[in-house]
Amino acid sequence: MLLDNDQKIILRYEVFLKNGFRKGDEISENDIADVIRQNQLFYIKESAYRILGRRLHSYKELERKLASRKYDKALIKQVLDDLLSNLYLDDERFAREYSEEKLKKKMLGLSRIKLELREKGVSQDIIERILSENSASDETENALKLAEKKLSSLKGRNLDKMKLNQRLYSFLASKGFNYDLIKTVLDRLDI
Repeated sequence: MLLDNDQKIILRYEVFLKNGFRKGDEISENDIADVIRQNQLFYIKESAYRILGRRLHSYKELERKLASRKYDKALIKQVLDDLLSNLYLDDERFAREYSEEKLKKKMLGLSRIKLELREKGVSQDIIERILSENSASDETENALKLAEKKLSSLKGRNLDKMKLNQRLYSFLASKGFNYDLIKTVLDRLDI
């Protein structure tokens, strides 16, 4: 779009069509500002959809990513609220899928999952509700599998029992398992 003062505005085709512009149309200053705002909104939505197309995100996580691209904060909020109302963003669904993946595929402990969800901006009540759905037996089974795998990799290193226990404890703690669970797992292993 070329203005009278030879200033150019590059509009998305969709925004151009939505406003019904034709060659030679007179456009007021207010209309120009509105069209520019619509164009920015379109770019923000497009970015948000592209980000969500790769994987689910929490509200705060998506807000941070869009803000890092230097978009206007008020427009970001408007896009995020629209995504929320259309159920493209849902922190509870995100937390459920995220925790399932981390628990079942990555075999992390609930403490680590809780920390990661908090870092992604999920509220404490959603985290507690989602993590309470996971069974303790799954977490114990994961810790046992990881400990057995780690133990087999440490066997050939001629470490005494105390050193093996220390290494296994550190390894399991780094994966997000709590002290009591680690102690139970170490007691079950034949070291």
